[in-house]
Amino acid sequence: MNRTATPSGAALRRALASVLPERGPGRDLYWSTLINSAGNGLFLTTSSLYFVRCVGLAPAEIGLWLTVSGLIGLLAGVPVGRIADRHGARETYVVALVVEALATAGLLLTRSLVSFVAVITLAFLAASASSSARGPLVRAAGGERAAELRSRLRTAMNLGITLVGPVAAVAISVDSPFAYQVMIAFDALSFALCALMMRRMPHVPGTKGTGEGKRWQVFSDRPYLALVGINAVMMQQFPVLTLVLPLWISLHTQVPHWVVGLVVPVNTVLVVLLQVRLSRGMDTPLSAARVMVRAGLALLLSLALIGFLGHLPAVPATVALALAIVVYTVGEIWSAASIYELSFGLAPAEAQGEYLGMLSNGSAIGRLASQALVTALCLTVGTAGWIILGLLLLGAGLAAVPTTRWAGRRQAAPA
Repeated sequence: MNRTATPSGAALRRALASVLPERGPGRDLYWSTLINSAGNGLFLTTSSLYFVRCVGLAPAEIGLWLTVSGLIGLLAGVPVGRIADRHGARETYVVALVVEALATAGLLLTRSLVSFVAVITLAFLAASASSSARGPLVRAAGGERAAELRSRLRTAMNLGITLVGPVAAVAISVDSPFAYQVMIAFDALSFALCALMMRRMPHVPGTKGTGEGKRWQVFSDRPYLALVGINAVMMQQFPVLTLVLPLWISLHTQVPHWVVGLVVPVNTVLVVLLQVRLSRGMDTPLSAARVMVRAGLALLLSLALIGFLGHLPAVPATVALALAIVVYTVGEIWSAASIYELSFGLAPAEAQGEYLGMLSNGSAIGRLASQALVTALCLTVGTAGWIILGLLLLGAGLAAVPTTRWAGRRQAAPA
């Protein structure tokens, strides 16, 4: 028994080592990300049903005000990032998490559209603030390997959402106010628990200069703003697997409908297994920019393949879909990993929070725009729309290399 247990135990340790960061602040961030994403997964899956069936809001009202509140929340990104630069990322992040916990718990008390809008807006402001403050914390914890740590945290995020999927399914099947309230309460508790865990993180001293010349410097850094735009374009891939592809398969292809349920789990498992491995080797911004080109090519190939599914019989179409999902996931991983390296490498050390807050805002705007754009392109235009979307993503990937060289020249120029 001992002889057979030892190799399996060693294999388990190797598997954990390939996913977990080294002991220390990075691992604390990993576990907090896992817990937080689990809470968010429960909330995102069940909250809309709670607000419709238990609070009495109309679905159109929820969709409209979630969008408006999300846009208002972006206002906190850059200012809070600057606060983190000046006064310390850990403390800023903990405060933002506490506000997120209170706002999420406050949703349990909403009984009208007005109270829902007020509380959800506060929640989005806190979410934008925590995202901006978290960036410098990841940079400090990861050091020269911050992009690799960010990739590991992405696996934790995917894993957390996946693990709570069955729990959310049970709550939906029960379909009672109490079941939905438990899901929201767990999300609020996850924020509070993460805030407690982050207090163990080392203090990151403020480094931002106080001179007038350094105030809001991200707005004058045109190469970095171009990177923000590139990232916003790359975010057009956001609704492909969860929103558009299921409709495309069901309405326009002969692929069996039950396959739809496997798309997101397969993508998630591949991200967990491959994210860290495919993120290695990007040790400079220029190397990361070149990987972004590969990401654009992979995404174009996968989307073109998806677009042609409607012209194939059932079995070849299913095989082509499986291949497309694998290629798409590789492109998704490459694009995320390269933007991590570029976002850290092209931002000045003394203004990480401010710059990463701007990048986070660009990501959010890209995601908000993506649902209408991608739905119109892929479901209305059809096969050509999938190819156009792929060309758009390839164009963003190709722009990364000249943008990175532009940023290098700007950084090398004398003040």
